[in-house]
Amino acid sequence: MHLSAVDQMANNGNSVFHRAGIPSKLLMVLTLLAGIIGSGNVISLSILIGFMAIMFITARARFKEIVHLLIYPVVFSSLFALFKLQESWTAGLVVILKGTGAALATLFLLVTTPWIEIFALLSAYLPGLLVDIFLFTYRSFFILIDRLGNLLRSIRLRGGYHSFNLFMNIKNMAAVVGLLILNSFEMSERMYKMYMLRGYNGGIPVVRNWWKLTYADGIVIALSLLIVFGTVIMWRLW
Repeated sequence: MHLSAVDQMANNGNSVFHRAGIPSKLLMVLTLLAGIIGSGNVISLSILIGFMAIMFITARARFKEIVHLLIYPVVFSSLFALFKLQESWTAGLVVILKGTGAALATLFLLVTTPWIEIFALLSAYLPGLLVDIFLFTYRSFFILIDRLGNLLRSIRLRGGYHSFNLFMNIKNMAAVVGLLILNSFEMSERMYKMYMLRGYNGGIPVVRNWWKLTYADGIVIALSLLIVFGTVIMWRLW
Protein backbone atom coordinates (compact mmCIF):
# COMPACT_ATOMS: atom_id res chain seq x y z
CA MET A 1 0.00 0.00 0.00
CA HIS A 2 1.65 3.22 -1.18
CA LEU A 3 -0.07 5.42 1.43
CA SER A 4 1.35 3.36 4.28
CA ALA A 5 4.80 3.66 2.68
CA VAL A 6 4.41 7.46 2.56
CA ASP A 7 3.38 7.44 6.22
CA GLN A 8 6.41 5.33 7.12
CA MET A 9 8.80 7.66 5.28
CA ALA A 10 7.27 10.68 7.05
CA ASN A 11 7.57 9.20 10.54
CA ASN A 12 10.90 7.39 10.26
CA GLY A 13 12.89 9.91 8.22
CA ASN A 14 15.76 11.84 9.78
CA SER A 15 16.72 14.36 7.12
CA VAL A 16 16.92 18.12 7.53
CA PHE A 17 13.46 18.40 5.97
CA HIS A 18 11.97 15.97 8.50
CA ARG A 19 13.41 18.02 11.36
CA ALA A 20 12.03 21.31 10.05
CA GLY A 21 8.68 22.62 11.28
CA ILE A 22 5.57 22.40 9.18
CA PRO A 23 5.16 26.20 8.64
CA SER A 24 8.57 26.48 6.96
CA LYS A 25 7.95 23.37 4.85
CA LEU A 26 4.52 24.63 3.90
CA LEU A 27 6.09 27.92 2.82
CA MET A 28 8.55 26.06 0.60
CA VAL A 29 5.82 23.90 -0.95
CA LEU A 30 3.70 26.97 -1.67
CA THR A 31 6.62 28.67 -3.40
CA LEU A 32 7.18 25.54 -5.48
CA LEU A 33 3.50 25.39 -6.43
CA ALA A 34 3.51 29.10 -7.33
CA GLY A 35 6.58 28.58 -9.50
CA ILE A 36 5.06 25.57 -11.23
CA ILE A 37 1.72 27.26 -11.86
CA GLY A 38 3.33 30.48 -13.08
CA SER A 39 5.87 28.83 -15.39
CA GLY A 40 4.83 28.37 -18.98
CA ASN A 41 7.78 26.70 -20.70
CA VAL A 42 9.41 23.30 -20.62
CA ILE A 43 12.86 24.45 -19.47
CA SER A 44 11.78 26.24 -16.27
CA LEU A 45 9.39 23.42 -15.32
CA SER A 46 12.11 20.83 -15.90
CA ILE A 47 14.50 22.79 -13.67
CA LEU A 48 11.92 22.97 -10.87
CA ILE A 49 11.17 19.24 -11.14
CA GLY A 50 14.90 18.47 -11.13
CA PHE A 51 15.30 20.63 -8.02
CA MET A 52 12.50 18.69 -6.31
CA ALA A 53 14.16 15.40 -7.30
CA ILE A 54 17.30 16.54 -5.47
CA MET A 55 15.15 17.38 -2.45
CA PHE A 56 13.65 13.87 -2.48
CA ILE A 57 17.15 12.39 -2.63
CA THR A 58 18.21 14.54 0.32
CA ALA A 59 15.12 13.41 2.24
CA ARG A 60 16.05 9.77 1.41
CA ALA A 61 12.63 9.04 -0.02
CA ARG A 62 11.99 5.73 -1.72
CA PHE A 63 11.69 6.54 -5.41
CA LYS A 64 9.81 3.32 -6.16
CA GLU A 65 6.84 4.49 -4.11
CA ILE A 66 7.09 8.06 -5.41
CA VAL A 67 7.08 6.90 -9.04
CA HIS A 68 4.05 4.69 -8.43
CA LEU A 69 2.13 7.60 -6.93
CA LEU A 70 3.17 9.88 -9.80
CA ILE A 71 1.54 7.59 -12.34
CA TYR A 72 -1.92 8.92 -11.44
CA PRO A 73 -1.27 12.66 -12.06
CA VAL A 74 0.76 11.87 -15.19
CA VAL A 75 -2.08 9.81 -16.68
CA PHE A 76 -4.80 12.35 -15.86
CA SER A 77 -2.73 15.32 -17.01
CA SER A 78 -2.02 13.46 -20.26
CA LEU A 79 -5.75 13.49 -20.99
CA PHE A 80 -5.78 17.29 -20.84
CA ALA A 81 -2.50 17.42 -22.76
CA LEU A 82 -4.19 15.76 -25.74
CA PHE A 83 -6.25 18.92 -26.30
CA LYS A 84 -3.13 21.09 -26.07
CA LEU A 85 -1.31 18.95 -28.61
CA GLN A 86 -3.49 20.57 -31.26
CA GLU A 87 -1.59 23.82 -30.59
CA SER A 88 1.91 22.37 -30.28
CA TRP A 89 3.71 19.45 -28.66
CA THR A 90 5.38 21.81 -26.18
CA ALA A 91 2.00 23.03 -24.93
CA GLY A 92 0.96 19.44 -24.22
CA LEU A 93 4.27 18.71 -22.51
CA VAL A 94 3.86 21.80 -20.31
CA VAL A 95 0.50 20.49 -19.07
CA ILE A 96 2.05 17.13 -18.13
CA LEU A 97 5.03 18.77 -16.42
CA LYS A 98 2.75 21.08 -14.43
CA GLY A 99 0.65 18.17 -13.21
CA THR A 100 3.74 16.15 -12.32
CA GLY A 101 5.44 19.08 -10.59
CA ALA A 102 2.38 19.96 -8.49
CA ALA A 103 2.04 16.32 -7.43
CA LEU A 104 5.75 16.16 -6.53
CA ALA A 105 5.52 19.29 -4.38
CA THR A 106 2.53 17.89 -2.48
CA LEU A 107 4.15 14.48 -2.08
CA PHE A 108 7.28 16.09 -0.69
CA LEU A 109 5.26 17.65 2.12
CA LEU A 110 3.59 14.31 2.85
CA VAL A 111 6.78 12.19 2.89
CA THR A 112 8.59 14.61 5.22
CA THR A 113 5.75 15.57 7.59
CA PRO A 114 3.85 13.16 9.85
CA TRP A 115 0.11 13.43 9.53
CA ILE A 116 -0.27 14.27 13.23
CA GLU A 117 1.63 17.54 12.61
CA ILE A 118 -0.62 18.37 9.67
CA PHE A 119 -3.68 17.71 11.84
CA ALA A 120 -2.18 19.92 14.54
CA LEU A 121 -1.84 22.75 12.02
CA LEU A 122 -5.42 22.23 10.85
CA SER A 123 -6.68 22.36 14.44
CA ALA A 124 -5.57 26.00 14.65
CA TYR A 125 -8.02 26.98 11.89
CA LEU A 126 -10.74 24.28 11.86
CA PRO A 127 -13.17 23.10 14.56
CA GLY A 128 -11.60 20.59 16.92
CA LEU A 129 -14.32 17.98 16.33
CA LEU A 130 -13.75 18.07 12.56
CA VAL A 131 -9.99 17.59 13.01
CA ASP A 132 -10.64 14.68 15.38
CA ILE A 133 -12.83 13.04 12.73
CA PHE A 134 -9.98 13.40 10.22
CA LEU A 135 -7.55 11.86 12.71
CA PHE A 136 -9.80 8.91 13.56
CA THR A 137 -10.55 8.29 9.87
CA TYR A 138 -6.85 8.37 9.03
CA ARG A 139 -6.04 5.87 11.79
CA SER A 140 -8.92 3.57 10.88
CA PHE A 141 -8.11 3.62 7.18
CA PHE A 142 -4.89 1.63 7.50
CA ILE A 143 -6.48 -0.85 9.93
CA LEU A 144 -9.35 -1.52 7.52
CA ILE A 145 -6.97 -1.83 4.56
CA ASP A 146 -4.97 -4.44 6.47
CA ARG A 147 -8.15 -6.36 7.32
CA LEU A 148 -9.29 -6.20 3.71
CA GLY A 149 -5.99 -7.69 2.59
CA ASN A 150 -6.35 -10.52 5.12
CA LEU A 151 -9.92 -11.24 4.00
CA LEU A 152 -8.97 -11.36 0.32
CA ARG A 153 -6.04 -13.62 1.11
CA SER A 154 -8.33 -15.98 3.06
CA ILE A 155 -10.78 -16.12 0.16
CA ARG A 156 -8.02 -17.02 -2.28
CA LEU A 157 -6.62 -19.75 0.00
CA ARG A 158 -10.07 -21.29 0.43
CA GLY A 159 -10.84 -21.32 -3.26
CA GLY A 160 -13.33 -18.47 -3.19
CA TYR A 161 -11.85 -16.73 -6.20
CA HIS A 162 -12.00 -18.13 -9.73
CA SER A 163 -10.75 -16.32 -12.81
CA PHE A 164 -13.64 -17.53 -15.00
CA ASN A 165 -16.50 -17.53 -12.48
CA LEU A 166 -17.63 -13.91 -12.36
CA PHE A 167 -20.83 -14.61 -10.42
CA MET A 168 -18.97 -16.35 -7.57
CA ASN A 169 -16.37 -13.58 -7.44
CA ILE A 170 -19.04 -10.86 -7.17
CA LYS A 171 -20.88 -12.83 -4.49
CA ASN A 172 -17.74 -13.31 -2.40
CA MET A 173 -16.64 -9.69 -2.85
CA ALA A 174 -20.07 -8.50 -1.68
CA ALA A 175 -19.67 -10.64 1.45
CA VAL A 176 -16.21 -9.14 2.03
CA VAL A 177 -17.55 -5.59 1.72
CA GLY A 178 -20.43 -6.34 4.10
CA LEU A 179 -18.10 -7.87 6.67
CA LEU A 180 -15.72 -4.93 6.35
CA ILE A 181 -18.56 -2.45 6.95
CA LEU A 182 -19.64 -4.34 10.08
CA ASN A 183 -16.04 -4.40 11.30
CA SER A 184 -15.73 -0.66 10.71
CA PHE A 185 -18.82 0.08 12.83
CA GLU A 186 -17.57 -2.20 15.59
CA MET A 187 -14.10 -0.68 15.47
CA SER A 188 -15.40 2.92 15.56
CA GLU A 189 -17.56 2.17 18.60
CA ARG A 190 -14.71 0.42 20.40
CA MET A 191 -12.32 3.26 19.55
CA TYR A 192 -14.77 5.87 20.84
CA LYS A 193 -15.14 3.99 24.15
CA MET A 194 -11.37 3.72 24.48
CA TYR A 195 -10.92 7.47 24.00
CA MET A 196 -13.75 8.23 26.42
CA LEU A 197 -12.09 6.07 29.08
CA ARG A 198 -8.85 7.97 28.52
CA GLY A 199 -10.48 11.36 29.05
CA TYR A 200 -11.62 12.35 25.56
CA ASN A 201 -14.10 15.22 25.80
CA GLY A 202 -14.54 16.32 22.21
CA GLY A 203 -11.02 17.46 21.41
CA ILE A 204 -7.53 15.99 21.24
CA PRO A 205 -5.00 18.41 22.80
CA VAL A 206 -2.00 19.17 20.61
CA VAL A 207 1.25 20.90 21.52
CA ARG A 208 2.08 23.77 19.18
CA ASN A 209 5.73 24.94 19.26
CA TRP A 210 5.83 26.29 15.72
CA TRP A 211 7.40 29.55 16.85
CA LYS A 212 10.61 27.72 17.77
CA LEU A 213 12.82 27.99 14.69
CA THR A 214 15.76 25.62 14.36
CA TYR A 215 18.65 25.48 11.91
CA ALA A 216 16.55 23.07 9.81
CA ASP A 217 13.84 25.73 9.49
CA GLY A 218 16.48 28.25 8.49
CA ILE A 219 17.70 25.95 5.70
CA VAL A 220 14.16 25.37 4.44
CA ILE A 221 13.34 29.10 4.52
CA ALA A 222 16.59 29.86 2.65
CA LEU A 223 15.63 27.28 0.03
CA SER A 224 12.21 28.92 -0.27
CA LEU A 225 13.83 32.28 -0.97
CA LEU A 226 16.16 30.60 -3.48
CA ILE A 227 13.14 29.10 -5.24
CA VAL A 228 11.43 32.52 -5.38
CA PHE A 229 14.50 34.28 -6.80
CA GLY A 230 15.21 31.45 -9.23
CA THR A 231 11.62 31.40 -10.45
CA VAL A 232 11.57 35.15 -11.01
CA ILE A 233 14.83 34.96 -12.96
CA MET A 234 13.50 32.13 -15.13
CA TRP A 235 10.31 34.08 -15.81
CA ARG A 236 12.42 37.02 -17.03
CA LEU A 237 14.69 34.85 -19.16
CA TRP A 238 11.99 32.71 -20.76
